[in-house]
Amino acid sequence: MSAAVAERVRAWNGSRLLALFAAALAIGAPLRTMFYLSDVVGDPTLFLALAALSLVGATLLARVLRPTLAVGVGAALFAGGLGAYILNLSTDPAVTELLADTAALLTGRSLLQIAEVRLWVLSFAPAPVFLTWYFALRRWYVTATVAAGTALAFFALTTDAGVVTTLLGVVGIAATIGFGNLDTLSADEPADPAKRPDAMPGTDGTEQADGDSEGIDAGRRAVLEQLAAIIVVPAALSRVPFTRGSSLSYDDGSEGRTVEGSLFDAGESLSVQGSISLTPEIRYTVESEEPRYWRVTAYDRYTGDGWVRTGSPGPYDGQRLDGPPGETRTLRQEFRAESTIGTVPAAWKPVEYAGDPSVSVSSEGGFQPDDTLAAGDGYQVRSELLVATPAGLRGAGTDYDDATAELYTQLPDSTPDRVAERTAILTANAENPYETALVVERWLQENKGYSLDVDRPGFNVADAFLFEMDEGYCVYFATTMVTMLRTQGIPARMTVGYTSGQRIDEDRWVVRGLNSHAWVEVYFPGQGWVQFDPTPSGPREQVRQQRIEEASSDGSAPTVGDGVPVEEYTPPATSTPAPLTETNGTETEPTATPTATGTDTATETATDSEDSDGLSLPPLPSREEVTLGVVALLGIAAGARRSGLSERAYRAVWLRYQRRVDPETDIERAFQRAMYVLADEHRRRRNGETVRAYLDAIGADDRVRQLATLRERVRYGGEASEAMADEAVEIADGVVSDR
Repeated sequence: MSAAVAERVRAWNGSRLLALFAAALAIGAPLRTMFYLSDVVGDPTLFLALAALSLVGATLLARVLRPTLAVGVGAALFAGGLGAYILNLSTDPAVTELLADTAALLTGRSLLQIAEVRLWVLSFAPAPVFLTWYFALRRWYVTATVAAGTALAFFALTTDAGVVTTLLGVVGIAATIGFGNLDTLSADEPADPAKRPDAMPGTDGTEQADGDSEGIDAGRRAVLEQLAAIIVVPAALSRVPFTRGSSLSYDDGSEGRTVEGSLFDAGESLSVQGSISLTPEIRYTVESEEPRYWRVTAYDRYTGDGWVRTGSPGPYDGQRLDGPPGETRTLRQEFRAESTIGTVPAAWKPVEYAGDPSVSVSSEGGFQPDDTLAAGDGYQVRSELLVATPAGLRGAGTDYDDATAELYTQLPDSTPDRVAERTAILTANAENPYETALVVERWLQENKGYSLDVDRPGFNVADAFLFEMDEGYCVYFATTMVTMLRTQGIPARMTVGYTSGQRIDEDRWVVRGLNSHAWVEVYFPGQGWVQFDPTPSGPREQVRQQRIEEASSDGSAPTVGDGVPVEEYTPPATSTPAPLTETNGTETEPTATPTATGTDTATETATDSEDSDGLSLPPLPSREEVTLGVVALLGIAAGARRSGLSERAYRAVWLRYQRRVDPETDIERAFQRAMYVLADEHRRRRNGETVRAYLDAIGADDRVRQLATLRERVRYGGEASEAMADEAVEIADGVVSDR
């Protein structure tokens, strides 16, 4: 083999391969985040193509392009992407929006709240991918981690990179530096072992340097041990009570959340939780001529496991906002906060506001406070309620404007096709979007149960609730209905707020935390947004009433305002708002299409539910969690080997368990087990010392001498039988058990 070829082969040593794999892991974490962002808003194929081209370009240019020029290429890619992003922004000047978005992102705003997130990802991705892989191939490992680390840090600031993804990137960065240092050290040594300063003479000139390979192996094990510590320590801290829910914990702290907390604590985003509870604490008293759903906000972008509200709020200058495009009627409401709260609910659609806290106008046209409301703060809202008839909604058509259709029919590209297929089957009899919405609403009410005690699905909430879950609470119902409608091209969004609450006077209601709710709004051209509620009201109200009774069981009646007790109004209270549309109830409504597919699936779901009453399997770990687990296990194994634990564990198993093979092998193995015990209890057999002499010197008993005799008969007489093997193994087992 020529010297050039040998040098090229030697360049790809184990440390180099490990360093390149770690570099791929380091840039893979931000790439995973960018893929997720691209998937949420559409087809990620173009993003994957750009990332692949960047990797190929870095690979081809690594051998011919100088590092200074490579930095220039990376800067050009970043500048080109930035320019493309600015040119496609809708505001004038676009730079103002870019600077505002950048400032918001660096202070914790998610990229999913930006309307042009797909364009942003496509513009940003090539530069860090190219620079990370180029410098990794050039053995500039620290520089490579700077490019990958900067991208990862940015996504950590925007909260788009989760804890596990961020940790995976940190592990990749640490591994790149650690294995990269080992690779650099080995690359600086002469290719010919005989020319190394610490080389030892050998018979054929191929003797390895003294301790060189052992040193490199020890270094790799040390790196793996450090990586395991990076992974295991946070995981251990996650189990400590005082760290749960903090930045030190993997746990998101969602256990035991209330419905209200799961809806509003997240602010601009909503993550679907698992089991939650209800709080009877009084939030508002409302004076209104009729009960309504007191709407807080709506979410438009579905991520698969939650919701995000895009756009930014604007100032409210006291001017009247636009009402629905259809026929409306006026409703005035007066709210008083009964506890510290950060929302200003109102019946949809609010057009005028007056009160103590100043407000802004949200991107969908509602109000949101600029500051927290204290107990006693009050405000008045004038709303224009849509007056729509079933006939008018049936005839609204599908002439949606482009902006509405694009924003409110968005679904993650990874949404399973079976959601659209099932929805199409169920709504086959529906002749227009209104009938489609009615069918989906009624089907969910009649086929899914209500419960606050549920296990959070792995990823796509709507798919899991539709096909794998028998029950859930309002967020699951609303998320699933919106998703089903969007698969049919019908603009819909998930809305959160409060139901009307407990009626305590003719025009007065008490709204509690347990009245927090999620429902659906569907858009109809020429009419506006119409609300639908797929959550079955009967079970929901029973749970809420029970919780109120439990909270009042101590005999102390709750009060509002200046100590006025909360008492039930006669006639009995109802939390059911006025009909969503004005109708005389004489028109027929479509029903879900009964099909064999629907029946079969329902049967399968019921069967699965019955089986799950017993032992339920835990959710499968994600790819990121599997990768971290493998790295942690390798590190733990490396530490065990360095400390001798693995050797001792192997010896313990080897001593106590003998797998039978054949008589000759079994007798030899039994003899070696016994000799190991004797060496540990007395001393090792010296070189040149016969077995008999050794046994005489340590005073071995007759059992061991018989085992030695059996071995001699095998080795020198060629005699071996199953009976002899059984006797030998039995003797060895006795010697081991007596130690």
